[in-house]
Amino acid sequence: GAFKEQGTALTQEQAEVRLREARKSAAELLERYDEICEGGGDNVRRYLGTVGITSGLYGISKVMKTLSERADDIVEYTETAQEVEKCIQQADGSAYMAIFVTTSTSYDPPSKYFGEAKVEVKRLGKALDDLAALIDLKY
Repeated sequence: GAFKEQGTALTQEQAEVRLREARKSAAELLERYDEICEGGGDNVRRYLGTVGITSGLYGISKVMKTLSERADDIVEYTETAQEVEKCIQQADGSAYMAIFVTTSTSYDPPSKYFGEAKVEVKRLGKALDDLAALIDLKY
């Protein structure tokens, strides 16, 4: 399925807090994008929660799974949750490529991949907003 389990279950309250943190991390990544990119691809991936555990987006699958109990429209909720995960994966892949091309003789500059990742980060913010609306959560 779309959701990967790790560790112990979250309460609804914990999951709510974590979703808000996730939204904050996504917003901060977008607001400070150029600055964060200067730190390299792994820095972008840190904000996405795919490198290290400091990002609010870390473990987002489990958070979304916990909150899915509150969704009136589980189909739409599941699709939106999948969109969140897809945006993170795509942005992560592009940020990873930016690291790779810095050290190779590739013709594509890292900025191309950072640009692609930014598009996904914008989509991620929208998907997180849509997700919150489906469970009546205010950020």
